[in-house]
Amino acid sequence: MQPAAMTLPRSFRYPVFFLFFMIVLLPVCYLFGSAFFAGSGNIVGRLHSVFESRQWTLIGNSLFIGIGTTCFCFITGVPYAFLCLRTHLKFRKLFIWIYIIPLLIPPYIHAIAWGHLAAFSETYLFFDIHGKLGVICVLTCSYFPFMVLTTISALKGIDRNMEEAALMNQGKGYTLWKVTLPLAMPNMISGAVLVFVFSIINVSVPDFFRVKVYPLEIFIQFSAFYDDLAAASLSLPMIGLAYVLIICRHAYLKDKSFVQISAGQNKHIRFELGKYRIPALIFCIFSIGCSVILPVFVLLGVAGPFSTYIEAAVTSMHQILYSLILACLGSALTMILGGLTAYIMVRTADFVSNVLWFCVFLPLAVPATAFAIGLIGVWNRGVIDVVYSSSVIILFGYIARFFPFAVIIFLSGLAQIGRNLEEAAVMAGASTMKVLGKIVFPLLKQYVAAVSFIIFILSFAELGTTLLIIPPGRETIPIKIYNLMHYGADQRVAALCVILVGIILVTSAFFLLWYRKFAATVQDVQ
Repeated sequence: MQPAAMTLPRSFRYPVFFLFFMIVLLPVCYLFGSAFFAGSGNIVGRLHSVFESRQWTLIGNSLFIGIGTTCFCFITGVPYAFLCLRTHLKFRKLFIWIYIIPLLIPPYIHAIAWGHLAAFSETYLFFDIHGKLGVICVLTCSYFPFMVLTTISALKGIDRNMEEAALMNQGKGYTLWKVTLPLAMPNMISGAVLVFVFSIINVSVPDFFRVKVYPLEIFIQFSAFYDDLAAASLSLPMIGLAYVLIICRHAYLKDKSFVQISAGQNKHIRFELGKYRIPALIFCIFSIGCSVILPVFVLLGVAGPFSTYIEAAVTSMHQILYSLILACLGSALTMILGGLTAYIMVRTADFVSNVLWFCVFLPLAVPATAFAIGLIGVWNRGVIDVVYSSSVIILFGYIARFFPFAVIIFLSGLAQIGRNLEEAAVMAGASTMKVLGKIVFPLLKQYVAAVSFIIFILSFAELGTTLLIIPPGRETIPIKIYNLMHYGADQRVAALCVILVGIILVTSAFFLLWYRKFAATVQDVQ
């Protein structure tokens, strides 16, 4: 039975609703408004005019890439998670930490690295990397950790008693196929939905490999033909499909979460690998090799001598510092807005709060370029043009795009915190902000750190939205990489990619050290 909802004052809720609407929701509303009401004719006529056989081919390409990436991520991520968590695989403790690194490397850097292996793939793997199969391979390397993450979460949550009962009666094979995997299937489907959505809305990888896909057509309509109405209209089917999938996933897993941050691990039943011990180890090494080791070593080889890194760092110091400042600000602001929104969603039950449940996940369904079009349409006008012409527009882009990740993580944390302390503080006369500052956020310390870290990494490496909304005279490090890439400066591009990945990995190492220290402190207290 759900506990009774708290009553939060309107003076707290409405400013949060206003900021959420203006920064996150309004750009998406602009896309819908432009498609349905702007220009002459209606949405059906406009879609009919821009939808040609070419667009249907692009939709087919996007769906092929999305389905292919999802299948490859599924057959890679699920066995990887099972081997790491439920077997006595050698080096499994290393594998269970290192799998997250591919998510720390932006997809476009994976594409740049694999692009240098075009001759190798054509000679030895018998396919052209500059094609749909190449896009699928790169996106699989980038996104298979989502499948690992959701599967590990599912395996951790399975009731040990059910598995033990099956083991006593039927054996390990039956337990694995008839009990363990079926119980983990909902979370595995959740991961597959996320992979599919992220694959069909990705622009950077198909653009690099010159593969024509539907989201790239939206970008071309806006940036090449200056037809923002056509771009907005074309974005709606993609947003609609992705959003329906995300909402179905949310409804399917409404009371569950694949985000788990805990100080310790429960004991799980482990399966013996027997004669499959060596093949299993090779499989995990191959997965990490393709997604981490190979791209990094390719970039190191292309970049060449150490002097290249010195030159790249010196000539790009302004862009690096600018990117770091924006990422820090974007991370802090997204963390605050996401935390406050999640708190309202969990602790209240009025109509507006219920609507939030359907709105907060909408940005996940919007392609990066479509988000940029919405931001430009909203803020490039009249008095508020000061937002569009300054770095504030980039911060708004970061908040809007990565807001759902902050909310999802905070929802997971808030679900584990009782309301007794908060209610007692309110009865003693404490304000809502004081309750948040003195009780809620201190209890969510590890979640605050996780959100700040994740949003920082995503913001620092963001390319798709920033590419269209960057103010004149400004340049982030991903945009500099993108620009140099088109001028054939392979050495400089590779060096900058290594520097970007290095900054991300160093930041991740500091976060990991802090988290391990925090986890050890929690265990000592317990």
